[in-house]
Amino acid sequence: MPSGIRSEELIAVGTIVTADITGTAAGKLGHADGYVLVPAYGTDKVVELLSAVLIMDFATAAYTAGGNTTINIGGGGAAVTGLVSTGNFIAAAADAIYHFVPLSTVGNAMTANRGLNLVSASAPTQPGTAAGEIHYKVTYRVHTTNL
Repeated sequence: MPSGIRSEELIAVGTIVTADITGTAAGKLGHADGYVLVPAYGTDKVVELLSAVLIMDFATAAYTAGGNTTINIGGGGAAVTGLVSTGNFIAAAADAIYHFVPLSTVGNAMTANRGLNLVSASAPTQPGTAAGEIHYKVTYRVHTTNL
């Protein structure tokens, strides 16, 4: 029986550069598991998304292809936010700012030892001159469950 849950609120800040936006290897946005925004914290810890702000900083040309974007439980888990269409975010021809919040229609199942990943339904592609970056700030809690 757990002796109680301990929680800590944290913030992750970073930039996803062109090679990580169009890359398809593990850890890249174009990979099925997406780009790691918040790492896993261990077997007795779960990560709770509080909110995230993502900025597509347009430069030179828009990325092409790509799919709807969500924040998911890391390692191939379910989406924990609503989606933003690729045309309005990654493939936008101008700067774009989005606020992601947890889905509220049903409870989000939490999974131990998983972080939070930014996931595109399909890989964005480089038309040759796209140089935009995605800046992110994710506010989250890490709960120690002692399970």
